[in-house]
Amino acid sequence: MKLEQIEPLTALGIELVASETDRTEFRIPLAGNRNDKGTLFAGSQYSALVLSGWYHSGTWAEQHELGDTVAIRDCQVRYPKPATSDLTVTARFDAEPDQRPSGHWRAPVRVEARDADGELVAELIGDYRILVTQ
Repeated sequence: MKLEQIEPLTALGIELVASETDRTEFRIPLAGNRNDKGTLFAGSQYSALVLSGWYHSGTWAEQHELGDTVAIRDCQVRYPKPATSDLTVTARFDAEPDQRPSGHWRAPVRVEARDADGELVAELIGDYRILVTQ
């Protein structure tokens, strides 16, 4: 996956922390992403959530020699608590990716953003697609 080509990554200060078979972890700083209330802007959090799921799905696709064309098809996001610190954003599959009748793969991903105290501040449940173009 080509993170260096994702311009918001640098602009928002999002950093890859770990990429493993069962999870992908990013960090997003409060500094540079504050809203007018002094909390982490929901739009910045959303970017980190979507990016984490995209990267996790894409890494899996590359490992399975399916290429790296990944898109989010649909998602649900909730913000149960304001974020007042840097966040750890972790993506995991809700279920193993499966191939659709179209030939593309569905990757159901859950991404959680937790604050410095480990409290859940944002969650994305995403339906990613790995687009096979062979």
